[in-house]
Amino acid sequence: LDFTAQNVYKGNAAMMNIYSAIDRGREGFRCNYTNPNNANLCFPSGTGLDWGNRDYDVNLLIADKAWDSAGQLFFNIFNLDGFLGDQVLVNWTWRPYLDVRARRYRFRILNGAVSRYFQLALVTQAGVRVPFHMIANDGNIMEHAVRFPNAESQDLPVQAIAERYDIIVDFSQFAPGTRLYLVNLLEHDDGRGPKEAIPLADVMSGNYVGDPAVGRIMEFRVAAYGGIDRSMNPALYEEGGRVMAPRPAVSAEEIASARHRYFEFGRSSGTDEAPWTIRTDGGQGLGMDPHVVAAAPVTNRWEIWHLNSSDGWSHPVHIHFEEGRILSRDNGPIPGIVPAWERGARKDVYRIGGGPDESFDTTVLIRFREFLGTFMEHCHNTQ
Repeated sequence: LDFTAQNVYKGNAAMMNIYSAIDRGREGFRCNYTNPNNANLCFPSGTGLDWGNRDYDVNLLIADKAWDSAGQLFFNIFNLDGFLGDQVLVNWTWRPYLDVRARRYRFRILNGAVSRYFQLALVTQAGVRVPFHMIANDGNIMEHAVRFPNAESQDLPVQAIAERYDIIVDFSQFAPGTRLYLVNLLEHDDGRGPKEAIPLADVMSGNYVGDPAVGRIMEFRVAAYGGIDRSMNPALYEEGGRVMAPRPAVSAEEIASARHRYFEFGRSSGTDEAPWTIRTDGGQGLGMDPHVVAAAPVTNRWEIWHLNSSDGWSHPVHIHFEEGRILSRDNGPIPGIVPAWERGARKDVYRIGGGPDESFDTTVLIRFREFLGTFMEHCHNTQ
């Protein structure tokens, strides 16, 4: 508490992979694409271990940093308007490359920054977008795989601090020696939130001059593969096809009888020393106070949480210990207009504000099932 941003910035942020029957980390083993009664989805991983192979399952922790004139990591603890670095690191490496075999890979992408949002494109040297599938959003496998580019978005959606996106890329469509690039398109003027996505052509041509964190952040170098790719084909699990992880059914009656709670992220009742507060159900705005209970949900009862912000900041709201599903954005009719990568997803980080891919109001259906202790709800812009 009170030192979160500088600790995260210095590297106290990591990824933990969790495995289960449907996400076993062993491709080719009792896959449900060969038998619907089997649980294992056989995401790209490898076959050497019974659980948790990482040969073709790669974590990518992305964060922006800055260095001082002596080459040391620089950070301004007094900057409470959101800290931005001018260089982007992937797994603590500046502009790394990864040798990949001509087969399918799974990439688990985490935004590990303290204030910066990203929007990532995967492209060839000529700037042509590479198709891929998104299979997980935050800590959960989605109901259906979503292909990119698609009618709603050409690139990955905006990724706020602490959001996690899992994608599958098939490198077998490229000849050995091909080089591909992961590119950040999202521009920031300050740490309060993203400004806009820059057109890919401007970034790849070098015509864009502005935020130095916009541009190529990682390279993939394709090599030949002589083995057999036993991983699943995500195209089989697109909407209208097979289901990866079905969501619990919720009846109209359950939604109608759900308890509504309203959380407003802003500066209501804030002070110069502690300006940011959360108002619950129209009450007084409060800062971090572990003695105050903002909500006491009843277990196994559906609730609808309305998350709101209109203070000029982008807030990635993180609710601990439980995932919800987005019903609507900007007070639209339930289920409202929700993009495909959120329609079939369970999430625990919700983007609110006025930036790209955000909404001032987000309505979340949530049910606390197991955890009975106190937990946090907070904005993940850690500054």
